[in-house]
Amino acid sequence: MAPAPQIRFEEHCQKSVQGLRGALLELYRVVGADPTRPQDVSRQYRLNKNLTWKVARIMSAEDSFEAAPLIPGPGGLEILLEAMSKAGAPAGALDRVRSAASEFDRMIEIHTGDRNTLELALDSGGSARPMEMSRKLAFRGNSGIWGIQAGVRVTAHFLAPNADDPSMLDLAMFAGLTRIRRLRPVERWPVFQVREYNDDGSAVRRERRRAVEPSASDAPGHPWLMRSMCSGAMPPMHTTQRGDTTLYELGEGPVGLTGECSCFFGFTDTAEVPRHRDAANRYGEFVSSVSVPVEALQFDLFVHESMREAMSPSVSMYGTVGGSIDGVGSMRLPMRETLQDLGLGAMVDTPAVPRYGEGVSAVIARMGRKPGEFRCLRLLVEHPPMSSRVGLRYELPERGLG
Repeated sequence: MAPAPQIRFEEHCQKSVQGLRGALLELYRVVGADPTRPQDVSRQYRLNKNLTWKVARIMSAEDSFEAAPLIPGPGGLEILLEAMSKAGAPAGALDRVRSAASEFDRMIEIHTGDRNTLELALDSGGSARPMEMSRKLAFRGNSGIWGIQAGVRVTAHFLAPNADDPSMLDLAMFAGLTRIRRLRPVERWPVFQVREYNDDGSAVRRERRRAVEPSASDAPGHPWLMRSMCSGAMPPMHTTQRGDTTLYELGEGPVGLTGECSCFFGFTDTAEVPRHRDAANRYGEFVSSVSVPVEALQFDLFVHESMREAMSPSVSMYGTVGGSIDGVGSMRLPMRETLQDLGLGAMVDTPAVPRYGEGVSAVIARMGRKPGEFRCLRLLVEHPPMSSRVGLRYELPERGLG
């Protein structure tokens, strides 16, 4: 006889949590306790406030995956049940809570083995805020492992139809890192990379790329550095070519706050990218690569007001384990963050990135445009995983439709 199919983790977790939630609601109802007033329950039954607060959160949560980490251990629940029993709770209501708690523990034993692993599994994909805890832990761990960290990874892409030939696009990029800090001597570290590619991944060479700050090209090999935006103890910058990727590496400097710096890069591409789809490309895609442990990613897309096709791009995040940059399904990471439309000609300054608006204005001026022509779409990601790439993608219109 074939064994009965085992219930899936997600379904089993939801079912066991909802069973316990229902039993607790019934228990509160029969003793006259108000599940929305945990402080009153704490005083009335002489219970710890943290315990009654957790139980109240469990009963109010519609999302089982959010409620599961709040469920007290057997000792905590037994304290609650003993207090309710002394207050006259019927044995049947108490037994139903114990039975539901046992089923929750059985679910853990079957699928994850222990509560710590359950929390990781929920954080990894089941939670409404996927990887929130894991990303914070990873930021701290990677900072220590690699000996470097930064405040905000900044990426801003700009796109507009070329004034002379609207079938071609003018593009620009403004990117960098704030508050880069070494936690131990680090000789070199990649902070910025440039790579263009077709849909199939093949490289594209740009011939009309220009620095936002042309004077920066006086430094050999550093044409895209925006020195006016850089601050702090800027170390030497090294530029290397690895295949079709141009890589900027931060040189060595002092450990800690005395060596802290912020660096930014910017360039424009004029009339080198078709606005419409062709045999090689169906999509327009903009990417921000996370190669340093950072507290946050700010990813802005400045879209010219005439480009309706690019106003609602899809958002994705992929791990780049082993250096892969392909959008393989298994490498796709869950994320809850969505694009926010800041509006046309929006005030884009933010306290997280000093003088950000100045950098944006410099790029737009270098494009020969005005800020009021662009709509800003902003994505904020706290503690984005290292190494990963966040992409914004939209479908290129058919010729004659854009």
